Amino acid sequence: MTQLKISSIDFQNFMNDRSNSHSIWHSPRYIFFLFPLALLTSCDRAVTQTTSPTFQESIVAPGITIRTNVAQKTYVIEADLSKTTLRSISGAPTPAGKVGQMKFEEFWAQNNNNGALKVLINGTFFQTYNKPTGIAFGLKQDKQLITYGYGLNEFPNQTVTVAWSDGKISIEPYRRSTFDSTIPNVVGALAPTAGKNASRALPRTFIGVKNQLSDKTYSTVLLFISPAASQSEAEQTLQKFGAERVAMLDGGQSTGLIIGGKSMLQPKTRIPQTIGIFIK
Repeated sequence: MTQLKISSIDFQNFMNDRSNSHSIWHSPRYIFFLFPLALLTSCDRAVTQTTSPTFQESIVAPGITIRTNVAQKTYVIEADLSKTTLRSISGAPTPAGKVGQMKFEEFWAQNNNNGALKVLINGTFFQTYNKPTGIAFGLKQDKQLITYGYGLNEFPNQTVTVAWSDGKISIEPYRRSTFDSTIPNVVGALAPTAGKNASRALPRTFIGVKNQLSDKTYSTVLLFISPAASQSEAEQTLQKFGAERVAMLDGGQSTGLIIGGKSMLQPKTRIPQTIGIFIK
């Protein structure tokens, strides 16, 4: 007899449906038959122990796993930071704390001379129509502070930082002291619950971390890139693959992804900053 498997994400979406928040975003509806609670909980345990069958998995380089939902053109990328290097790559900064924009493919071309760059995604939020542009929630790159951010009052208590160095990464509530610390790379982002057309199916770029170390940093980064997802779908997908903390990067027209030189999603605008995964 075939056993019906219901994940915890499916169940939560079902409960949410019963009780019915730059650029960014359809949630699937779920139909359930009623089963005894014991069957529901046993099914949940079975599903959470396996990778979702809707994602095809491939290894593009040591330490880099690509999971692809072909039907939805959605990608979950996992990078082990003990085997890879994460880099912030931006356009030229100005003394006033603004950053020049570039075409997405130019970031790839200018940073892949030796073939080490394997994955490139779009990065932080910015003022779309200003050239050079302001960075909304702060940016520090290769030990150089570019800006603390101009938009810190736009999303009270919803601004976070993604900070990394030497195989470690963390997602924490925004603090200026993070930018002033010795951490060489800090990118401002938003909490996954921030109101960016949250329930709409729009292009999204999210980042997550897993495998917590003793100093509360993490050793693995997860990326979610999709042409059409709600914020909760993006967050829950990363959590499904083990993310313990999640943040929202820019989306909408800025959403972009290149894997191994092949464009999977192309931004519809020039952008000021990207995040690349390099092999060591």
